[in-house]
Amino acid sequence: MRQPAQRASREMSVLARTTAGGAALAVPGVVDLQPGLLDAVARVSGGLLPGRVPGVTTRVLDGVLHVDVQFRAAADHRVLDVARAVRTAVTAEVRERTGHQRVVVHVLVTDAGV
Repeated sequence: MRQPAQRASREMSVLARTTAGGAALAVPGVVDLQPGLLDAVARVSGGLLPGRVPGVTTRVLDGVLHVDVQFRAAADHRVLDVARAVRTAVTAEVRERTGHQRVVVHVLVTDAGV
C-alpha cells in the first residue's frame, strides 16, 4: 500500500527546487521554466512563496523524491531530446546536491518550437 505524500524538510525542498531549476536551464534547448498552477495561485495571492522556483515542484512519496519540471523548448532542438537531457541533468544534480539517491524527475514541455 502506498504511503501518502510526505513533506520533505523545507531546506531539502528548497535546495532540490533551486538545483533542479538551474540544471534544467543549463540544458541546450530549454528556453525558460514555465510556472505551473501553484505558481499562478501564488502570484495572484501576493507573490511566490519563499523558496519557490517557477516551473519546479517537489514532493516525497514512499521515500522517493519526485521533482516536476515544466519548461518551454526551443524550435531548433528536438523536443524529446531536450526532455531527456533535462531529466538526466536534473536527476544527477539533485542527487549530488541533496544527497537523496531515490530521485524521480517528471518533465512537462509546455510549449515547443519557441
